[in-house]
Amino acid sequence: MLQKRRVSIALVSAMTLGLLGFSGAPANAEHTLFHLLPSVERNIFILDISGSTNSAQLWKNTLRPSLIRKLAQPFGLPTGKGLDQNLAPVDVAIRVINAQSIDAPVFPIVQLEDAAKMWGVIDDIGQRPTKGRLKLIVGDFFGGNGAFTRQATIFTKPKITPPTSIGCQSEVMKSFQTGQFMNDLDQVSKSASAKVICGLIIGIANRIQIADTFFANPNCVAVKNSCSDIVGAILNTTYAASDVFNRNPNAKFCVAIASDMLNNQPGMSVKSSLNTRKIVLDEKTTSDFAYSKGRQAAEESGVKFPPKMSIRVFVLGQGTGPNPVPLDRNFVLTSYWKGFWDAAGISSSNQVRSLDQACS
Repeated sequence: MLQKRRVSIALVSAMTLGLLGFSGAPANAEHTLFHLLPSVERNIFILDISGSTNSAQLWKNTLRPSLIRKLAQPFGLPTGKGLDQNLAPVDVAIRVINAQSIDAPVFPIVQLEDAAKMWGVIDDIGQRPTKGRLKLIVGDFFGGNGAFTRQATIFTKPKITPPTSIGCQSEVMKSFQTGQFMNDLDQVSKSASAKVICGLIIGIANRIQIADTFFANPNCVAVKNSCSDIVGAILNTTYAASDVFNRNPNAKFCVAIASDMLNNQPGMSVKSSLNTRKIVLDEKTTSDFAYSKGRQAAEESGVKFPPKMSIRVFVLGQGTGPNPVPLDRNFVLTSYWKGFWDAAGISSSNQVRSLDQACS
């Protein structure tokens, strides 16, 4: 048994999280494991629920499985501590395109704050652990039979039912009995660690469950089928990007959009620069004209990402759907969005065949 009396993990964790500033890192971050994590890339996936894509199937068959794979260990691993690999933490949220995308639902799945909680606890129980001690703790938490690893198997189930706090903590305490480091801790420290692990497991499970319920039957009701406010959804991501950039100018940001990219929002004029279908289908529209209209649309909508921020954009399904753009006009749609992304400050935009390929 470890003889040295430890300060309550629950109290220290609460204090640690209370010190988290807008950057998500403690004020004295240079002394924490959290500070040693590789830079996170904030990922936002946007699913169009207007009917232009089968958002329910995209969620179930593509995006959800991709997310689940990331949840085996979403908290990252610190660099420079002698571990076998470096691993960036995961930060993913799901947004939707509907008639008023600026106010559309947001589904955070896992966040950088989750990593801060986990590594705050590990810092405390290891008393700012040495390389050797950290390896033991990481094995007890994230190894093949680790406490978090065992509980995270619930994420792989087709239908997730979050565990009870009591049931989860009981199972975690059993896992600690075979741990190389955790087995020697006092009961109070074990119990406090179990509470943090289970709080994260239950929180992530609840978020996935909410997203599962929504995407099982997404519904977008709008007048005259104007239920595809793509520009509003993109504008919303600029706010998120600015927030991330203000916290950390070196942060990375990735946006993946599953949509036909044919903007159709309530009240849109036939002459509007946002009316992508009319612009693209007009036989007089040249590639250069479409590019200029795309730039105009971004500028008039106020879509502008932070300059010098590392941002990637991926698009799935452009020009497709129940009412697709003719193949011989698809290059015009590409030119339009090239102009839009250029004006918005995006230098890297790509079309992909699967969301699995996006933000990877």
